[in-house]
Amino acid sequence: MQPDWEIWIDTNLSPIIAKWMAEATGLVVKSSYSLSFHFLTDKEIYEKAKNRGRVILVSKDADFPELINRLGAPPKLINIRIGNMGSRQLWERIQAGITEAVKILMTSDVAIVEID
Repeated sequence: MQPDWEIWIDTNLSPIIAKWMAEATGLVVKSSYSLSFHFLTDKEIYEKAKNRGRVILVSKDADFPELINRLGAPPKLINIRIGNMGSRQLWERIQAGITEAVKILMTSDVAIVEID
């Protein structure tokens, strides 16, 4: 994977997901808490990611697909479309698709990949 990309995990996902995702992808993965973004609006997070450039957001929030569709990428998005469950159970559900989703987003013009 290309190390100049970062993955930012939204507030609606546990920071432990960031740790597991970093181990699975070999990329820099940061939670909104480690970035001190947990009090920012989705639009503010989008703007920070756009300014950074090579950022993949990971979120369950319906606002991010709308923002990216309306304002463009970057950032790119992995949109998790799975209901509420524990962090370990969620990771087990999405783990297989995360590496492929990251690869697609980093190597193509695709802006949003959904995992459900």
